[in-house]
Amino acid sequence: MKQEDTMDGAEIRLAEKEYRLLLAQPLAAAAETAAERGDPHLFNDMASMLALMHTVRSLAGHYRREVPADEWDSREAALEAAGLGACALVFTESELSREEVDECLGALHQAAGMLDADRVLSVADEDIAAAWNALQRSQYEPALERLQKACAGIAEAIDRWESERR
Repeated sequence: MKQEDTMDGAEIRLAEKEYRLLLAQPLAAAAETAAERGDPHLFNDMASMLALMHTVRSLAGHYRREVPADEWDSREAALEAAGLGACALVFTESELSREEVDECLGALHQAAGMLDADRVLSVADEDIAAAWNALQRSQYEPALERLQKACAGIAEAIDRWESERR
């Protein structure tokens, strides 16, 4: 689904506070995972992009459940769209055309649905929860370590899942 089909971009843009809390660390962790997998460009590694989407989506879920809504700086729609929004940011900075970005986002959304149905992404839930707890205490280094572990675990789980499907 294209963001302009449902709302304007300002409605799904995270405020600075939530961006730092929900996107900054997962972006670094997913980029590190892509690099460890041999690709210096995050946008080229679908498993790392799916790891990014899932970690951001999960952190945003923790945020929405645990932080009172009157303390949010972002709209709920932005928090709900944060996982896909993080991927859109990566793809946009890759200098892909708008049509290519939309195509990539559609493929990621479809793949995430299949992986969710097969419970592949849940392999990282414990690490993401630990990262969330560390972020709540402003312990950014331990949070990043847990998110890197989560992203690497997701990428490995996706690789296994793909090989089993063949």
